[in-house]
Amino acid sequence: MANSTGLRKIAVVLGVVVGFVFVTSLLMPSLRSARSLAVKRNLENGEEWYNRGESEKPALVQANYAGGTVAGMPSQPALPPPAHVKTFVSEIELTPRLSRGTQQRESLYESRFHGTLTAVSADAAAPASRITLPLPPELISLADLTITVNGDPSDAVSIQDNRLVWTGRLDAHTPATLEVTYAAMGKGIFTLTPPLGSILDEFAATITAHQSDIRMMELSLQPQKAETAADHTTYGWKYKRLIFGRPIVLDVLGIAPADRLGELVWLAPISVLVFGLLASLLALATRPEKLDVWMLLLLVGTFAGSYPLMYFAQDFLPLAGAILGAAAVVLLVIAARSITLLGWRLGLLGPVPLAAGVGALTLAAAIWPALQGVLLTLLAISTLVLAMVLLPRVRVVRAAIVPPLPK
Repeated sequence: MANSTGLRKIAVVLGVVVGFVFVTSLLMPSLRSARSLAVKRNLENGEEWYNRGESEKPALVQANYAGGTVAGMPSQPALPPPAHVKTFVSEIELTPRLSRGTQQRESLYESRFHGTLTAVSADAAAPASRITLPLPPELISLADLTITVNGDPSDAVSIQDNRLVWTGRLDAHTPATLEVTYAAMGKGIFTLTPPLGSILDEFAATITAHQSDIRMMELSLQPQKAETAADHTTYGWKYKRLIFGRPIVLDVLGIAPADRLGELVWLAPISVLVFGLLASLLALATRPEKLDVWMLLLLVGTFAGSYPLMYFAQDFLPLAGAILGAAAVVLLVIAARSITLLGWRLGLLGPVPLAAGVGALTLAAAIWPALQGVLLTLLAISTLVLAMVLLPRVRVVRAAIVPPLPK
């Protein structure tokens, strides 16, 4: 009878744990696929805007360099020829936003631009030259604009063909230095075109997307560096004596946040397996009569549910807030149930630190992939040590494996 009861209890434990591992292994890839599909749809919407013909774009964008008119707006004069930009150094910050007060909330982004350029006139006979700077294609606002030319403020700017255009007189031999700063709000595919026309002595750009991935479009100018942190992604371009370069074209829609927890697709099932087995051994070694299917369903299910919770929360909260918030909710539920079943001492010193430790190692491995080998090895060693400590005390397991001696 003891053997039958022990075997039945072990079968229940293994069945529940393996079941949750199976569900988690299916759920996490599905969540990631759904998230990627949403990003892809918005990327396709952005590509549609980028590839539209001129006749389909809004009237303001159709006002071209030749002096097109917009209903209710004065005719725009033809622009002077482009300047010869010798150096172009810029820092751009892109931050996703959500619209306020609209019937349906739209994904927008704020573009903060700071650039330093040196330029000369490409045509000594031309009375003026122009320099164009990037703006979001679906522009909503442009503010905090400051332009200086050799230290002197200049307001000779206009918006033409969805670009910020500065016009002014430049010397054909002595380069002028322009400092440009502004903040623009809008949506759509962001494009930064190197100011070519002749050899560009230096082209440098740093683009930082806060809480968002930078999704390069096809054939975009390739960066020399890429850095990913907890709450932002940074790409850098630096070219010397650039004679040809395609535009930097990227999608920065606010609903395409960085997926910092993508590694949980395969790490989450491993951690659920480890936690489920260790929690079961702990219960069998201390209160085997309390171990049943409902206890395991709550403990292991709550632990497994923490990963989808923080995975979705990262879209609305900083990564640290999403992780800590989800972990706090899960640990409170596990603590309440453990105390009810095992008592205060065993409840607080057993499943709660176990869940916190396994979860912390798993999340660290997901956030810092370079440390995965070390962290997973540490998790394996810790699991083995705890199992070796608990197994000798598991009477139910011993009774199931070792049959009683015949009398």
